[in-house]
Amino acid sequence: MRAAVLLICAFAASACAEKLFHGNQVLRTFPDEQQREFLHSIAEDYDFDFWGEAPGQVDIHVPRIYSPIVQVLLNRNMIKYEMFIEDLQENIDAQADRFRAEQRDLSSFSYNVYHTFDEVDAWIDNMAAAYSDIVSIFTVGTSYEGQAFRGLKFSRGSNNPAFYINCGLHAREWVGPSTCIYAAKYLAEAQPGSDEYTMLQSVDFYLTPVSNPDGYRYTWNGDRMWRKTRSDNNKRCMGVDPNRNWDVNWSGEGASSNPCNDAYYGPSVFSEVEVTSQRDMVMSIPNVKAYIDIHAYSQLWMWPWGYTSLAPADKSLLNQMGLDSVAAIKAVHGQTYEQGQISRVIYQASGSSADWFYQNGITCSWAAELRDTGRYGFTLPERYIQPTAEEAWAGIKVIASYIQTGQC
Repeated sequence: MRAAVLLICAFAASACAEKLFHGNQVLRTFPDEQQREFLHSIAEDYDFDFWGEAPGQVDIHVPRIYSPIVQVLLNRNMIKYEMFIEDLQENIDAQADRFRAEQRDLSSFSYNVYHTFDEVDAWIDNMAAAYSDIVSIFTVGTSYEGQAFRGLKFSRGSNNPAFYINCGLHAREWVGPSTCIYAAKYLAEAQPGSDEYTMLQSVDFYLTPVSNPDGYRYTWNGDRMWRKTRSDNNKRCMGVDPNRNWDVNWSGEGASSNPCNDAYYGPSVFSEVEVTSQRDMVMSIPNVKAYIDIHAYSQLWMWPWGYTSLAPADKSLLNQMGLDSVAAIKAVHGQTYEQGQISRVIYQASGSSADWFYQNGITCSWAAELRDTGRYGFTLPERYIQPTAEEAWAGIKVIASYIQTGQC
């Protein structure tokens, strides 16, 4: 009897371990700069986090218990807003069936559902076995919690220039890993005469589907809205934003010193093993010419700098690549993506991956924000995985074409 009670308690503890979001809301606000500063000043008091920021627009996720007073404060400070998500838990529950049977076999693997880290890891092995003539596995590193995370290399030539595609740096942005997985599918299944087949003659592709494995796992079994790593830095809150931890204006504008903030830059530059592992992996690749870090959401296609509004030396080239990319993206499903310099298109962000790789010699360094523009945000339903991946791939192919012509 005692064993049964203990079993029930253990199950209850496990069930309660997952953070739930019943009644939590996402509001899109339209502040001026002074009002934006006000929002940041009250965020900690009312326990809300920032889902997305752009000029004249800020999306905030507000807990149920604070939503009425936050709306009062918005009205009192004449900040216009819209209700984007009325019950976040309903969106999470509708996004994906997180209790479906696991897909560990390539023959049953669906590209149109979100996958756990273990499923993605098994898929990596299966892809390398099924397409061994062009696919090989590389290990990026081992996470804070001891999880090895890997990627796939695609190549049909030798000594080709390389293009590194990174996904899943921010844990809650599930459409990123799904897009990387689709990109691998397009490359692996490429037939003679296709763009993909031709590109693989002259460009090597490296893809990491999940570069923050601890955080990504935690979004499946702990907190669906978790963004950071899971490192314990002897602070009151765990984790570091892995896209604010790079050694380029580290701890500057657009990053937070508060360990409980989603944009926390960490106790020191390059403190996160997931970040240093990716840095070392990319820089170990001979002749790497392009890099893109895939995020969501907001539908943006961006180039450095993020930490300053000063233009990069390669502005003309990057701007033209951006224009070509968003045109290719729109041609697929009619979706409009905005292109431009990170600090001007979205906000200033210090310590980012795209800035660091650009600073260290990879001229064609990019950061992308995929679908949508906020109606679902981080809870983008599975029916949008394929169209999102298709249009993102069109933009990625434009960057690859610049590598082919030697402009990157």
